[in-house]
Amino acid sequence: MKLGILFFVSFFLIAIPAHAETTMYITDNIHVMVRTGPGIDRKIIAMPKTGNRVEVLEELESGWSRVRLSDEREGWILSRYLSPGPPSREVIAKLKSENKIFRQQAKTLIEENTRFKREQNDLQKALSKQTNTANTLKRSYETLKSESSEFLSLKASYDKASQDLVARSDRLAELEEKLGALQDAQTLRWFVVGAGVLLAGFIVGFIVRRPRRRSSLL
Repeated sequence: MKLGILFFVSFFLIAIPAHAETTMYITDNIHVMVRTGPGIDRKIIAMPKTGNRVEVLEELESGWSRVRLSDEREGWILSRYLSPGPPSREVIAKLKSENKIFRQQAKTLIEENTRFKREQNDLQKALSKQTNTANTLKRSYETLKSESSEFLSLKASYDKASQDLVARSDRLAELEEKLGALQDAQTLRWFVVGAGVLLAGFIVGFIVRRPRRRSSLL
């Protein structure tokens, strides 16, 4: 009796369809047919294409699954035509498309990297040139600064020498004026002395030439 009950329960469990709410995909087979019941003798109600998504409602041990199509129709399909993921053909096509995109992106990145390297090289050259220019300007500034210091010192000496020259020139003019006055006075003195000598000579000559009076005693 117990053995019979166990056999009945086991048979009942096998006969009960497995219910599931799972989204699956039609495999790589273009002759997939959805039927009204779990058997190849049942009427075909749809022929979904490879890669179409269906919702699995239940699955039987006999290899059939009840599915719901995208248009809400329900039917039965062999479970071996279902896969939990997209068909390999679609996966490969998607991977190829993504690979093409990635290759294009990689090419773009390589081009940008090359451009960035070229710009970096140009910037380094420009920076090196500017550094050399800055160093040259710094040396010129230091030279100008040194020369400016010497120039200021020379200018101060020149200004002092110019002031001394002006003072000496003024003093020379003053001395020349005094010398001219002395020369004029000396000339006048010699003229007066000469005139006095001439006058004295004239007087002496006049006295000598005057006739002497005879003495009354004679």
